[in-house]
This record gives sequence, structure tokens and C-alpha cells, in this order.
Amino acid sequence: MFIHSPKELALLVINQRKKLKLSQAEVGKLVGLKQQTISEFEIKPEGTKLSTLFHILSAVNLDIKLLAKDDLVLTKTQWKEEW
Repeated sequence: MFIHSPKELALLVINQRKKLKLSQAEVGKLVGLKQQTISEFEIKPEGTKLSTLFHILSAVNLDIKLLAKDDLVLTKTQWKEEW
């Protein structure tokens, strides 16, 4: 999945948290953050520190993979059908 904004990232994290059937408080407890911090990220993700983001991602079992934009173009245009 490609994420292009902080809000898109927050929505992905919310969906993953719900998929795992975790409350905001449970996510926070897993990584030593307050429930309020998780809530603030989900509501206004652009104000979140990177270190906090990585803690939240860890708690909901997500990783970040970065691609150069040139790699992104190749990924979209590569042939995907078998011969």
C-alpha cells in the first residue's frame, strides 16, 4: 500500500489496530505510551514525533518500507502476467 499523507497513515494504523482487536489503551500499554497519545496520533497525525510513530507502528505490527520515486515508477510499469 502506498501512503501519501499523515492522515492516510493514521487510517492504516487505525484499521490495523481494529483488525488486531486492540483498544488505544492496549496499544499504548504495549509500547509505554498513554492512550491519549494514541488518540492524538489517530486524530491529528501530522503533529506526531517520529519516535512516537515508530512505537505505535511496532505495537500494531506494521513496518515502513520506503521506495525512491524512480523505483515506484518501475514497480507500476513492470509486466505482471506470466508468459
